Amino acid sequence: MRGLLLAVLVAALPPVAAGALAGGPVIPRDFGWTGPEGSAGAETADPSSPDSNDAPAKDRPSPGPSKGVDGSDTSRCHGKVVAQGDPRFTRVGTRDDRPYKEPSGVPLEFRGPGREEPEPDVAEVVLGWFGPGDPTHPEFGDFWRGAVLAVEEENAAGGYRGKRFRLVPSWSESPWAAAVADLTRTVYERGAWAVIGGVDGATTHLAVQIALKSHFLLLSPGSTDVSADRANVPWLFSLPPSDERYAPVIVEGLEKAAAGGPFAVAAATDHDSHAALVAVRREMTKRRLTPATLVEFAADTPEVGSLAARLGADRPRAVLVLASSAAAGRLVAAIREAGFQGTVLGGATAARAAFGRAAGPAAEGVLAPLPAEPGLAWEAFARAYEARWAEPPDAAGAHGYDAARLVVAAVVRAGLNRARVRDAVRALAPWPGAGGAVSWNALGRNESALVLRAWSGGRLTAVSRP
Repeated sequence: MRGLLLAVLVAALPPVAAGALAGGPVIPRDFGWTGPEGSAGAETADPSSPDSNDAPAKDRPSPGPSKGVDGSDTSRCHGKVVAQGDPRFTRVGTRDDRPYKEPSGVPLEFRGPGREEPEPDVAEVVLGWFGPGDPTHPEFGDFWRGAVLAVEEENAAGGYRGKRFRLVPSWSESPWAAAVADLTRTVYERGAWAVIGGVDGATTHLAVQIALKSHFLLLSPGSTDVSADRANVPWLFSLPPSDERYAPVIVEGLEKAAAGGPFAVAAATDHDSHAALVAVRREMTKRRLTPATLVEFAADTPEVGSLAARLGADRPRAVLVLASSAAAGRLVAAIREAGFQGTVLGGATAARAAFGRAAGPAAEGVLAPLPAEPGLAWEAFARAYEARWAEPPDAAGAHGYDAARLVVAAVVRAGLNRARVRDAVRALAPWPGAGGAVSWNALGRNESALVLRAWSGGRLTAVSRP
């Protein structure tokens, strides 16, 4: 009885729908392509015609491009005429389609009000800082050092029309509770014209929610998490390259170090380390690489000796550690103490002085990614930093310094107006930073080129090639 009912139903349906019920392939005729009058023309297609999808595939001509009034090739895609070669041009229904939305290549702009507001009379220019305001902080102190140096230099040069800049930190070791509340007060009560932060991906995710509603520039010196960019908030800019830019450099180095042999990966479970692991695993899949050992661990694990033993159980030739600077340093020290003599690699956090302090002598030889070319101002910055803080700068210090200088430059150019300050940060690029040239992509990320460097004598140096 069911078979009879199904047969009657199939017979009553159009051929395309009948094919679907019968379990056969359904190929919409030129799906997504519109005819001269804006319709696909399926109702008027002759099934016997070679142009019909009912004809054999080999007899169906591919739809060539039409000609625009200026003679250029055009096609109608989703009802809109676009030129051949335009990144928006894709024939829907072909193997080149993507089942998701691609990020736009057009820079995201703020189109709301605020630019017309007059400049107020203030005694000082307040800039927010979403991170610890402590130069000795074990994880993020170097960011603060760089930012403080930049603000001190700007004030020595005259500040903003004779008014001093003041960097106001908002922080708590529980960012989700006290820190984000204090940042809100910095914006609304203390009158910050822009905020430099967050110092990592998790705090940037927090701060961008406030920036979206309160309309202020948020420039992160420490977030590599690309998912914050994909929230499409026009107020967010990030100085470090994303994990997707770090991953190919890291995995290529891992592949070379392993040289066809086994390798191990250890990743902490915090937000940023997990985001880095996701990008690395995606890159390893592209290269058809599989670690002999993959361990995820809590960053605050007090005893890492057993973890180091697990990583060395399969006698790997190389070990990759993805964790915060302090946690990665402690684990690398334990790995070396366990007798591992192979290559150790780290992520973005392994290029910071905080990693070197935590790892101690075990940092020697560890490979970490850094911008391929430092900026023209690096030498002057390095001298000033060392004179101010009695130690050489690292990647975190450079990012903090460049973030503060860029925000100050935007304020000087745009005046005391939050919307115009945001516009100025976009317009100032390409900008000559101490850590390298700054250029924004459409989502406000500075995707600079990276290379692996090796720790040697307490500094990162170029990797010698055979």
